[in-house]
Amino acid sequence: MPRVSVILPVYNADKTLYSAAKSCLDQTYKDLELIIIDDGSTDRSAEISNSLVSSDPRASFIRCDENVGVSSAIEKGRRMASGSFIARMDADDMSHPNRIKTQVEALDANRFLSGCGTSVRLMNAPRTDPGRGFSAYVSWLNGLNDVESLASQRFIDSPIANPSSMVRSSSLDMIGGFTDPEWAEDYDLWLRFLDEGMKLINIPEVLFDWYDSPTRLTRSSDRYSLDRFSQAKAHYISKLKLAIDNGIEIAGAGPIGKRIANDFTSEGISVNRFYEVNERRIGEFIHGVEVFGYSSLRFGSSMLISAVARPGAREIIRELAISSGFCEGVDYFCVA
Repeated sequence: MPRVSVILPVYNADKTLYSAAKSCLDQTYKDLELIIIDDGSTDRSAEISNSLVSSDPRASFIRCDENVGVSSAIEKGRRMASGSFIARMDADDMSHPNRIKTQVEALDANRFLSGCGTSVRLMNAPRTDPGRGFSAYVSWLNGLNDVESLASQRFIDSPIANPSSMVRSSSLDMIGGFTDPEWAEDYDLWLRFLDEGMKLINIPEVLFDWYDSPTRLTRSSDRYSLDRFSQAKAHYISKLKLAIDNGIEIAGAGPIGKRIANDFTSEGISVNRFYEVNERRIGEFIHGVEVFGYSSLRFGSSMLISAVARPGAREIIRELAISSGFCEGVDYFCVA
């Protein structure tokens, strides 16, 4: 029985599928199986998958009769998997030759870890967006190289590049496998791991080429919209005891702060205050909640949520919060 099961869902990716799959089969670590799940493709993906199965006994192929969606497709693969470790792969990306070996070694050496991603190299980044958007996200992601940073910053964005990930099969079983939530399934996966107190890291070494294609779900699916991400963040923050008992206060009375305030209200969590740097906003009320200046920041009452996306604002608010006594990841989280 192979120690690692790599699950690769594919939908109409005949131009890149072969290279993606071969990057898994050509790993320096050989004790693996590759499970390709064709989610109802109408191009040559099934033909390519069958050729891979014919050429390498470690590869297997399942074809869905219709497009069931990535979550359901991956879960089909998980139920077939026999490995102690479950690794993910996408049909338009590339794993570096030592990726699987390095991840297995990391999980073997750190039994307390439930899973890990790797640092990634962004490919095909738009020239019009240097250092911003997806590029800025990857730069942030590649800095989450310890358990504490990843956990405390999990509400900023998805803290692991999903197709670079490897998790323990036993840990995945404990959280119910791959599910189909209202928001992004990959972000929900990591939030479920962390909500259960499990520990995750990103390996500092770049071991994965992540292609920013126009058809990527992060660009094409409503589940990756700002509204859905905000709902996911509010849902999991609302499960934390301090938020339940004392409510939350939001640093930032702009669009992000207002949106997540509504999401907290929908989750039954009290929004007690807004904080704003703009003096003209101080004293206003937003949905009945007063706006205060940062000089009125209160430590020891509600949970503090930083909701300002302006460049540099996260760091400024973080410094102010920590100097006021807050501890990021305990009673203070950034959501932007």
